[in-house]
Amino acid sequence: MNTATAEEVTGLLGEVDPNVLDRILAIGATFDEVGEALSAIEDEDGYGEIPHAASSPRVAEVRAVLEELVLEEPQEEPFGGPAMSEGA
Repeated sequence: MNTATAEEVTGLLGEVDPNVLDRILAIGATFDEVGEALSAIEDEDGYGEIPHAASSPRVAEVRAVLEELVLEEPQEEPFGGPAMSEGA
């Protein structure tokens, strides 16, 4: 079992906060485990799929970190911007 490298995690997630990257690397998950966690988050967020049990404790830990990222992302306003006031 080879743990995922910073380059591999960045390849999966794109540019992320260095602290988040460090947290994921500290878990010691493999590349496949990080990929599984990411796929689960994307399926839940994008397709509304019911969450399934993680295949390992490391996958569950990575998912928890990624879920925090999803919750921290700024939400877009409807139609791409804030509502206009009546006087505008």
